[in-house]
This record gives sequence, structure tokens and C-alpha cells, in this order.
Amino acid sequence: MFRAPWQRWIWAAVPLASISTFAFLPFIVAWRRRVVPAWVAGLYTLGSAFWWTMAVTQPDRHPGDDHVLLTWALRAFIAVATVHILLLDPIKQQVK
Repeated sequence: MFRAPWQRWIWAAVPLASISTFAFLPFIVAWRRRVVPAWVAGLYTLGSAFWWTMAVTQPDRHPGDDHVLLTWALRAFIAVATVHILLLDPIKQQVK
């Protein structure tokens, strides 16, 4: 997946730096390089689209509403995407 060792860490920073709106980008690249199947890239694209939509629409927050679940879901998405990107290189080496 990565032509140079430092690229692994740069791609892993994408979901962290973008707060998940561009988390799909490394998986599109991995899909185009035949490292992951299309459904994985699609899943991350849908996840990123969901969080992007939530950021744009900013659902109404009323006093007393508890959005803890949504906050933790976003944090989990970012963490899973970051870890998955870090694991892409070993996945490619196993396929060879």
C-alpha cells in the first residue's frame, strides 16, 4: 500500500486531522491499488458522509439532551479508521 515507510503515518493522520470527514480517502486509494475490497472503501465513504452531514446540519440540541452516544460514536469511527489505515501495509504484504 505504501511506497515509503513514512507514508503509513501520514495516511493514518488523515482521519485524525480531518475529524473523519476525509477518513474515506486512504481507503479509496487502497481500493484503487487493490489492497481492500470495494465494500470497505464504500463503508468508510458512507461513514464519512454521515459525519460530514451531521457537521453541516448540526442537529438541534435542546437543553438536557444527551449527545454522548453520538460523540463516542464519532471518536470510535476516527479510532477505527486510524488503526485500520495503520494495518493496511501488513494486509498487502500478506496478500503477496
